[in-house]
Amino acid sequence: MPRPRPAASSPSSRRRTRESGVFVRDTPGVRSLERGLQLLRAFRPGITSLSNAELAERTGFPRASVSRLAATLVSEGFLDHEVSTGLYRLGAPFLGLGLAVRNGSTVLQTALPFMREVSEGQRINVGLALADDCDVVYLDSVRKSHLGIFRHIIAGTRLPMAETALGRAWLGGQTPAARRQMLDLLALRYEERWGGIRRDLATALAAVRRDGYCGFDHRNGVMAVAAPLVLPGHPVHALNISYRAPAEDRQRATEQQYAELLLRTAARIRRALA
Repeated sequence: MPRPRPAASSPSSRRRTRESGVFVRDTPGVRSLERGLQLLRAFRPGITSLSNAELAERTGFPRASVSRLAATLVSEGFLDHEVSTGLYRLGAPFLGLGLAVRNGSTVLQTALPFMREVSEGQRINVGLALADDCDVVYLDSVRKSHLGIFRHIIAGTRLPMAETALGRAWLGGQTPAARRQMLDLLALRYEERWGGIRRDLATALAAVRRDGYCGFDHRNGVMAVAAPLVLPGHPVHALNISYRAPAEDRQRATEQQYAELLLRTAARIRRALA
């Protein structure tokens, strides 16, 4: 009597990650580390100091857990604690870590000469970004506009993924599985606003599929076009150009002009990295 065949083992998580384009983890993570990292993510631009109660509110963790996590982060130097007020601030290690990210990015070092050439030649703003959580984070932004548009945008500036051309272009560069995963996360973030946001995202994603880029009107006299940078061996990046909105009868032509420049620049970066 023939022996039954052993059940085929499932593919490894590494193989499934490679095939799907989405990181797959079979084993549970380190819960305390995950919580500590979520605590650090509570600090955003404009939110430089937080109390124990505020950290608990932003993360949803019990105050006792926040106290233990924060104490560990203080002892390791990742948070500073002001005894007189009880407030926590990010520590000095993040300055070095941020610099290490920028200096270690092959994509940024390759892209910067092209970004500077375009920015200086056209007197416009050119940025390169990665995603973190539900935001996109600028790796760098070369800002040469005569009009001083968004001068406060520098390396490390965070923008909402679902509400910017830069973030929508990044989403457009994801694999279907990775995009679904991120859309589920964004739905939780926006809750009752998700219906309208989702419709705007669908329009932008269709534009990326059709034209290779999407545009966005910031409604404060600034417009932007952005394209995904999908590069083998690297995470998906997004490249954008922002410029002063022209007269209404010139908006479409101007967007097309900058979109063509954007796509040419993205192609040059891809060729240089190839």
